Amino acid sequence: MLNEEVDDTEFFQQDFTTASDWELFNARLEEIFHEWKLSFGQTTFRKLAHHELASCRWNVARETIKFADVELQVMHYRAQLEPPDLTEGAEPVEPVSGCQTFVDLLSIENDYCMAYGQRSDGDEDEQKLHPLAQWYGLREFVIVAPVKKSISNESRIRILMSSVHIAVSESSCDVPVFVQAMDKVQHVYLGVCESGPVRMSFDIVHLHLTPPTCKYLSGLLEVFKGKIGVAYVDPVAVSVRFTYQLARFVSGSFVSDKSVPFTEGWTGTDAVSLPFGVSIDPVSELIVHCTWPQVADNVVVDSQTYSDFDPLTAPLWSLRAQFEDTPVCYLADCLQEYLQISDSRRALTEYFSELAFGGNVPPIEGANPLDLLTESKIPRLSSVLPGRIVAPKAAPSKLEGPLNDEQLKDMLYYLFPDAQREPRWPYAASVTGPAEFDPLRIKSANPDSLVHRLATLLALCNACFGGKRAVAQLWAEFAQEMRYRVERCIQIPG
Repeated sequence: MLNEEVDDTEFFQQDFTTASDWELFNARLEEIFHEWKLSFGQTTFRKLAHHELASCRWNVARETIKFADVELQVMHYRAQLEPPDLTEGAEPVEPVSGCQTFVDLLSIENDYCMAYGQRSDGDEDEQKLHPLAQWYGLREFVIVAPVKKSISNESRIRILMSSVHIAVSESSCDVPVFVQAMDKVQHVYLGVCESGPVRMSFDIVHLHLTPPTCKYLSGLLEVFKGKIGVAYVDPVAVSVRFTYQLARFVSGSFVSDKSVPFTEGWTGTDAVSLPFGVSIDPVSELIVHCTWPQVADNVVVDSQTYSDFDPLTAPLWSLRAQFEDTPVCYLADCLQEYLQISDSRRALTEYFSELAFGGNVPPIEGANPLDLLTESKIPRLSSVLPGRIVAPKAAPSKLEGPLNDEQLKDMLYYLFPDAQREPRWPYAASVTGPAEFDPLRIKSANPDSLVHRLATLLALCNACFGGKRAVAQLWAEFAQEMRYRVERCIQIPG
């Protein structure tokens, strides 16, 4: 026999020490758990308060990884809990040790958590409380979900779950990790949580038709006791909640009073009010919860033929209201548009060119010629009101604006009731008399005073009578009347 040298490279081309794509994916998943410090969670923590998960804010950390041709996103949800209340009279919160997930699952305060809560993200879909936090009452969990297409193949789901089991075991992660399977709108999450020698599996089953026995408590108890695997004699603690939702109301809008003051059909007996009401109902839905917390199963009966759960006899009722994000409110829009006028850079003469300097204004008969040097070119209330004795031919030219003569006259009578022989809107004696000094109301007007009425009329003109041009017209008339009264030492009412 001849001894021939054998080249090893010809027969051993495969390097079995090279990591496969699946092993790289598992290593990267384990590395992410270490980066987020999910290994061996908090030693001591406090219990959750009632509905605390729905009222607190959430931190969401994201990492994107690829396995084969599928791009996955790993998301870590953690609730930002407020520190315990240290005020006087508050009950002290004792710290708890052990696995945080197991404590949250067994906490009675987490039963029936509210469905909606705030999130730290601005995404509309994430403004609601996550279903996993709502169902299980978890304050911290991890989700592995596909970025684009959903994972519906059973083999792929099992491979992904195997990777999660390996990563959780190798990293000693005691935070529950879930894999989102099937269509995303179905919210199917398969998860696992390990703490010491205990492994807990989270499974979700979707049924096309609900079995008749599972529609009642008696059937659900049979399923529950069958899953235990041993003979269970003690009574089971059960919490039951009935939810009633009202999303469609009889009326789609609410308006207090559709009549606008100083228009046709207005009687003039009521006080002038601003527009009030909404175009659509700001309450989108009402939800009523009827709850029986912690009831023994041998005390109540709920079957296909008879049920002890009457909503009127429920020991705990709660009502929740969901509101529209941006309801159209007439009063809010009116005040916002009125406040925008204060930032306007336009002068009064831009709305009425006849008020510009140099305009021809006829002199007032019988007046001192020297007064023409300081006489305003804005027509005054005295020229249009019958309470003043002025020659008609001496009246200056009127401003042509959105407000007609009758509307403008009524508004000025409302501001200056003493111009009428029989005032329709007199000021109260407490408003007309000298007011006591109140340092808390330095920059506020008394109700139904002159300033209060003027602000209401200006906002009303801006909202209902032509916008800024109507505001400028009323302001010109008001300023002229005030100047007339100050120059002639006439008392200003209100």
